[in-house]
Amino acid sequence: MANNRKDSKGRVLRKGEYERVDGRYYYVYIDITGKRSYVYANNLQKLRRLKQEVERDLAEGISNANSKITLNQLFKMYMELKNDLRATTRGNYMSMWNSNVEPSAIGRKKISEIKKIHIKGFYNDCLKLGKKRNTIKLLHNLIFASLELAVESDFIRKNPAKKAMDSIKVDTKEKIPLSVQEVHNIIEFCSESNTYAQYVPFIIVAVGTCLRCGEITGLTWNDIDMKKKTITIDHQLIYKNLGDGCKFYISKPKTDAGKRIIPMTNAVYQALIDIKEHYILSGRRSKVEIDGYSNFVFISGTGHPFAINAVNSFLRNMEKAYNKRYPDQKIPHLSAHILRHTGCTLFASAGMDVKTLQNIMGHSDASITMNVYNHSSFERTEKEVKRIEQAMNF
Repeated sequence: MANNRKDSKGRVLRKGEYERVDGRYYYVYIDITGKRSYVYANNLQKLRRLKQEVERDLAEGISNANSKITLNQLFKMYMELKNDLRATTRGNYMSMWNSNVEPSAIGRKKISEIKKIHIKGFYNDCLKLGKKRNTIKLLHNLIFASLELAVESDFIRKNPAKKAMDSIKVDTKEKIPLSVQEVHNIIEFCSESNTYAQYVPFIIVAVGTCLRCGEITGLTWNDIDMKKKTITIDHQLIYKNLGDGCKFYISKPKTDAGKRIIPMTNAVYQALIDIKEHYILSGRRSKVEIDGYSNFVFISGTGHPFAINAVNSFLRNMEKAYNKRYPDQKIPHLSAHILRHTGCTLFASAGMDVKTLQNIMGHSDASITMNVYNHSSFERTEKEVKRIEQAMNF
């Protein structure tokens, strides 16, 4: 029997299509769970486009019911399925989400309604609030992974977070490594200072090993072989609130690349000897045990290891004091990451090959090392050009 239903404009309405009294249209269908569902539109053309999407979803097994969950609910599902995360990593992810995404409009939005423009808008809002690109990148990774789970589970057809980070530029404030001369200058300045002399070995070890800050603060004397002149890295120290207040925890490397043995330079070897002698003369000793680790190398006057924020605090104060003393030869921003970046750059400038440098840095991917390696000095570039020129002999 022919369908004679028409809308207010005289157009024939197809099966499942209806016009409301207020002029809006809706389409009625049965979803894959057997439940009656509806889609609405302001005009018939848009309704039929939505109808085609619904029919395609039904054909491909996409669940309309599940697509109505919010991004916050989806993230919770994602985290419940991630049973291979360390407690510290899980705590960090949850904290980042709860502080940034959970209270936002996109966090409360249904995943079926989220478009790339919404995600890009959220990232731009983060920039306006002063969030760094690395922070936004971490949030993006969590959002992308959650939505990818929804795609794999047939909740939605495609991931709207794909390439949403492309428009977020690298932070304009570039991390500038210290030059060899600047490293010598800051060490000389600290050596002559009653306040900062105690931190000279830390600077030498940080630059000479390229260790991450948590790897340095987590170093124990058991990790150091003074006979073989090697340092074994298989953990790092973190200071976080995982639900029971801020505490120190030991964290294992995320990848096998993080586990490595680093040969000492003579300067690093001598710095460690200086630390030992200083502790013996001053009576300072490590007084705590953290997750089975004790006898830490770098400790405060109370015998406790340094938290990362404490390290960056004394380095920041050191930078201010140095620049105040020498306003005509100021050093760039000083932090634990800058010291690591400096070490990597100086090794690269001295001609160390990328694979060896990758091992020292503990990078799982050589491309990460290359990002730092390529920032090495003009002197290295000049030296390489001269070397190639001699080899070409013309």
